[in-house]
This record gives sequence, structure tokens and C-alpha cells, in this order.
Amino acid sequence: MLGLGSKKAGLTIEQTGVRFIQLKNNKTWEIEKQAFLPLEPGTIIENQIPDAEKLRAHIRQWVEQEGLKGSRVALSVPPSQVIIRKMNISAVNPKQVQQLVALEVETGLHLPFEEPVYDFIPVGREKLLQEDGSEEEVTRVLVFAAPRNLINEYIAILDEAGIKTDSVEVSATALARVAEITQGKPFADTMLVHLEHSQLDVYMFREGHPVFMRTINLLDLAEEAPLFQSESYLAQKAALGEESLSSEQMLEITAEISRMLNFYQYSLHDGAARITELVVTGPEVSRRQLVGELKLALAEIDIEELRPEATPGKAEDVSVNIYRVAIGAALRDDKNSLIDLLPKEDRDAKVLPYALAALMVVWLVAAAGVTTMYVTQQSELDALTGQTESLQADSSVKQLELAGLQGSGGSPAMLVARLEASRMDAVAVLEELDGGLPERAVIRDIAYSQNSTIDLKVDVGKIDDAASYLAVLKSMSFTSDATIASMAEETDTGNGNAQGPTGLYAVVYSVSMQGAAAPSSDAAAQSVQSVGEAIAPGAASSDLSTQEESVNDGTNP
Repeated sequence: MLGLGSKKAGLTIEQTGVRFIQLKNNKTWEIEKQAFLPLEPGTIIENQIPDAEKLRAHIRQWVEQEGLKGSRVALSVPPSQVIIRKMNISAVNPKQVQQLVALEVETGLHLPFEEPVYDFIPVGREKLLQEDGSEEEVTRVLVFAAPRNLINEYIAILDEAGIKTDSVEVSATALARVAEITQGKPFADTMLVHLEHSQLDVYMFREGHPVFMRTINLLDLAEEAPLFQSESYLAQKAALGEESLSSEQMLEITAEISRMLNFYQYSLHDGAARITELVVTGPEVSRRQLVGELKLALAEIDIEELRPEATPGKAEDVSVNIYRVAIGAALRDDKNSLIDLLPKEDRDAKVLPYALAALMVVWLVAAAGVTTMYVTQQSELDALTGQTESLQADSSVKQLELAGLQGSGGSPAMLVARLEASRMDAVAVLEELDGGLPERAVIRDIAYSQNSTIDLKVDVGKIDDAASYLAVLKSMSFTSDATIASMAEETDTGNGNAQGPTGLYAVVYSVSMQGAAAPSSDAAAQSVQSVGEAIAPGAASSDLSTQEESVNDGTNP
């Protein structure tokens, strides 16, 4: 509900001025309050505001003088910045249609401005034949879009002056509301021509909905000063009474209207529909003049003038015609409201594209996770299969060696003694490894393969220390050769928590032990080692584990 109680108010912002009207009763159009603010030429140019601060100051002063503070209005804006697009939406459910229109406007609709504010009207359903031969039911909609920054600027100017805006619509729908109430019938294939001083708006309706809008600047048709130069309401009415169109303007207007009639019939509807009715509204003198000329040029179309000031059953009032657009906005209600361009934070419209993107990301991550898990498990299975085959082969070799050793007649005591003799002194090896460390160096991990290699991870303070320790390793008593397998800057403090660069370098050394290839020509000694391993796995590996040993708190074992 606009205004207080049953009172409704409408407001228009046009190049010539700002009009406010408040109705006592919308059925009789009885006017309770009206106010007009004339604007100097150049204040609004093609519905853009070059000097917004100047307009704010004028409207604030006007609102104070007219006592309009606290009013709630339905705002009507000119059509030059409003774009109409037709769409086919692959849904019939109203909620789904709304969501798909929002998605299309936000992502796929090409508009000549950024940040649109929009609304749409469903105009019917139809079945479309798809490429696979099936039929799909779609909803046909008309989308109305305008620059959000322009609409916000209008609303902000009124809000700062103390006037609250409840709805925003284009003047086409406000005028159509007045025309339909006056004529007592809805528009079908109708052209509405709206004269307003130096400007001409042309609207074309299909089944009561505006499908085309165009603004023509009459000053472009004849080089002359604007007819409207009044600075008061009474001066405005006097100017309206004397206003007329030149012969050059009439010729150009008639030619433009003929072109738009052809566009409607052949471009918009492929010859399947045409304009059958033309309604002219505007100041009385120019309105009658244009109707007379159009009747001569377009004899096949029913042409009439709209006279809201003399509606049957209502008292004649010139103000009704002067404020016709504002009255149309004030008569807006839930039943006759086609569009509302009042910017709203439509959460669904904003979240939907991001929600779809998030769902797509989740799906991709899930698919990647399943693929990775499959590849990982397959790799682990292949590795376990290879390990099983290797253990089976090793078991067969050990069994053959054990059988040969038993055939040589060796006693268990002799075997144990030889096993003890062949064991490595693990403590001595660790002491030798630790003793050769450079300053600040620390052993982090050790892995040992019996009589074969020692893999050593050492943290050093400098890269030079890594090379120095490599030379020391090569000279140790149990070493046949040593190499650096890898080196990288350390990022782990030792407790498993990555904390960024520590100033240390993690170096992995691979140490080949003496006798790894064939340490003895004594076949019995070799057999002793094999048998010992078969009897007590790990017994011949001394005190070093074949598994990785982690050194806690960065100290040596």
C-alpha cells in the first residue's frame, strides 16, 4: 500500500521536471495533492544526470516547500534506458523459471550496461522441437532491464529528500494502466504514442505487454529551442495550451511510426501479427494535431487520442492529463503490476551461479578422489604382488642353502659361533657415523640393509658441511663407497609439524658397506649367514633395524 490509508502517490522524473500526485480515491481519480518541480534545460539529458548534486539540492528544497517529506511513492522512469529481451526458458514451474531467468540475466544476457536491475513477465508456454526429435515445453518471458546505478541514483535522491520509493516501473506500463482504465479494455496489438514537449515515446504492446519501446528527441527533427521553458506550474499549463508540432516534425514522426509498424509486423512477428490500434496521449493541442496527421497517413489502423482529463463518469480535470504518468504509477496495485525495477537483494539470483559452480567443483574433486584412490590401490596391489613373488623366490633359495649346509655336516653350535662372528658391531658403526658429523649436524633417520647399504638422513647447517661429511663417510672403516641421494632445505622441526624454513639442509646419504658383493670365499661362512637368517630373521643384522628409525627432538640415537 502506498501512502497512508487508502491514499496512493505517484512520482515521475523526466527531463522537463518532477511531478508528484496523491489520490484520495483511486476509483474516482480524485486528486488530494499535486506538486510540480520544473527543471532547467540540461539538468537531465537523455535520462542521465550530469550534475546530481544540483538536482539533489533542487528536490530537497521542493520537498520542503510542498510538505512532501514522509511520502511513499510509486516511481515511474522514462524508457530510454530500459531494455526488453524475449527468452524461452526450459521450465514451467514458476520457481524454476525465476531461477533460470536470474541465471541467464547474470551470466548470459548481453546488455549495453553493467549491473542490471531487472524483472520479467511470463507471456505464455509452447512446445519446441528438439534436435533429437523430442518436444520440450518452454516458458516464454519478457525481461525488462535497466542500469542499476541510474535507478539507485533516482531512489537515493528522493530518499535524501525524505521521499521513500516503494516500486519502480517504466512510463509505458503506467500510461497503459491509465489508458486501459479510461478505454475500459486491455491493449492487444496496440501502439501507444506519448508526446511530452520535446520528446516522443513510442510503445508497442502485444496481448497487453510492452514488447518494444523507443524514444525520439523532437529537437533532433527541427532545430529550435524547447517549447517548455516554464518555471512554475501555471506557466507550464499556459505553455501546454500553446504547444504544437511543426510540419517538419510531423513528417518525420509519421515516417518513424510507419517504420516501427513494419518492424513490429515483419521483424518481431514474421508477418503473423500487426498493429491494429494506435493511441496518442500528450498535451491537447499537439495530441489532436498528431492524431489528425496519422489518420491521413495510416488509414488502415484505428487511431484515437487518449483524453484522461475527460474520462466518462469522472469530473473533467486538466491536471489529470498533465499528471497522467504519475497517476498511472499511483494506480499501481498487485493486480495490475506488470514489472517492478526496484533494486532488491535477491539472494537466490546472486547465490545460484556460485552454488552451481561449487557443485561442479565438488563433483570434480569427488571424481578426482575416486580416480586417485583407484590408481593408488592398484599400485599398492601391484607392489604387494611383486613383494610376495620376491619372498617366495627368496624362501626357495634359503631352503636350498639350508639343505646344502645340513649336508655339509655342520653342528648347531658351530653354526651359532659362525653367526656370532659374522655379526656387525652396531654400536661401533653408530659411534663412527656420529663422530664424523660436522658442527650443528644431526642424524635424523637411519635405514640398514644387512651387509649391503646404510641410508642416512642428516641435517646440516651449511651445504659445504654436506660435502665434508660425504668425504668422511667414504673414509670410514666399514664403507666401500658413499653418495648423496638427495638434498633439500629442511622445513620440519623434528616433531612432525611443518613450520617453514629452519636454516638446515636435509641430506640423504647412501653408504655401500664393505663385502656387500661377495665378502668371503668361504662357502660355509656364506651358508652360515643364510641359515642364521632363516632360523632367526634379523639376527645377522646386528643392532641396526632394517626399518627406518626416527630420532626424536633432533638428537642422535
